Amino acid sequence: MISKLKEVNYSWIKVVLFLYCFLLSSGIFHLILVIPGKPIINLFLSLVSGFGKWNYREFVTIMLTNPLTSIYWVWIFHTVVNKQSFNSLGLKLNGYKKDIIYGLLIGLGIMIAGISILYSLDPSPFDSIQFSINNQIFYIIILSFVAFGQEIAFRGFVLQVLLGIMNKYLAIGLTSLAYILIQAHIGIWGIDLNMIIIQPLVSFNLFLFGVLLGLSCTYRKNLWFGISLNFSWAYFSGPICNLWTMRPLETVFGNSLNIYNLNGSFLLTVIFLIGIIIYIRFN
Repeated sequence: MISKLKEVNYSWIKVVLFLYCFLLSSGIFHLILVIPGKPIINLFLSLVSGFGKWNYREFVTIMLTNPLTSIYWVWIFHTVVNKQSFNSLGLKLNGYKKDIIYGLLIGLGIMIAGISILYSLDPSPFDSIQFSINNQIFYIIILSFVAFGQEIAFRGFVLQVLLGIMNKYLAIGLTSLAYILIQAHIGIWGIDLNMIIIQPLVSFNLFLFGVLLGLSCTYRKNLWFGISLNFSWAYFSGPICNLWTMRPLETVFGNSLNIYNLNGSFLLTVIFLIGIIIYIRFN
């Protein structure tokens, strides 16, 4: 009984320390990318056109900060402290290649359904299509890295630790709350209050998205579906449909919608709830 209690306390300490280190050091990783990491940023920028390169530089720096922080601290806590390999997080690819395809298709399907319903309720014309193969390769590389970093940190390390000491649904819920905390994190200790207080449905939908990703991880014992779905949602909503806050950046479709029209809508809540119910029912 005492040894079990010690194991539970130790697991909680690892999770809290991991999140604390993540939040505390993300500003440091951002500075590393800005100053000594400039050649790496320039390598990514070589893919995009000359117009608005400052916006792209800021985009790359912001987007790479969290995945670099994730990979570093997952390596410290999972590989050094727990003495386990990265693959044990759920990164085995053999036998899970179809999960990547399913994740891409489901992310695309959710986006098509959401955009179609929003436009049917409030029709407005799309701007002219702008497509640059170099820009899309640039977005794919960056957002793949972001999705990988988020999933190994939350559905990989944090969820794995919590599953060892509690009910899986509670573990998934707590992991999703931690996911929201990191998404709302700004700078070193700042929090995006607009997302949490003014737009609570955005946070709730993000929580449901985290639950959906967590369910896939616990049922499949693997992260590739979650990584693929995470990437697919970010890619099709941002660089394709322009539903993000990075407005100066080039996207395929221009429109009058913004990130809150879909991410902060009850429509997306219903879509995610249906997905969660289906996943629980058939697994």
